[in-house]
Amino acid sequence: MTPCLGRFIRAMGLTAKDMAAVESAVCKPSGGDTERCTYKVTVTRADADASPRGPWHVAVLATAEDGDTTLDTKAADLTVG
Repeated sequence: MTPCLGRFIRAMGLTAKDMAAVESAVCKPSGGDTERCTYKVTVTRADADASPRGPWHVAVLATAEDGDTTLDTKAADLTVG
């Protein structure tokens, strides 16, 4: 997510429709009924420097094989310092 979009989402709230338009993560089985998903985004140095510092939440839109979706707007936390 670009810093500009991140500021918008923090201010306006996030919906499943917002998340449907972003790039997908790559998910691989990691044992039992668990998968590990990774996401990589390339940003410029200027974008990184302009990103707000402090606590962030990772939002996840999970899509089942039947097409049903579930949005978790606080699936994980991180701090940008």
